Amino acid sequence: MYRLANMARRLVSGLAELSPSCKTAARLLSEALDHKLTWRQQLGLHIHLVLCKWCSRYGKQIAFVHHAAHSHSDQVTTSVPQQLSSAAKQRIKEQLHSAIKES
Repeated sequence: MYRLANMARRLVSGLAELSPSCKTAARLLSEALDHKLTWRQQLGLHIHLVLCKWCSRYGKQIAFVHHAAHSHSDQVTTSVPQQLSSAAKQRIKEQLHSAIKES
């Protein structure tokens, strides 16, 4: 029984060494969206995500944002011209002039 417990402790310790920190896991999650990770990075990230619900949640969020940005990229890159009405321009000028007079 002692031998089995000792083996289990060593296994958990070995897995903990493979698992990256949360900061590294966040970086790896981002990198995984752009290119394939090495097998060691994939294994460590997978172990970390099983153990850390926060990083797992973060991974789902950035995957959603990545997918949304790529599926609507044509709308994101199209700029909409913004113009102020002449009345708004006049109000801004008046506010600037009164601010200058007060100082």
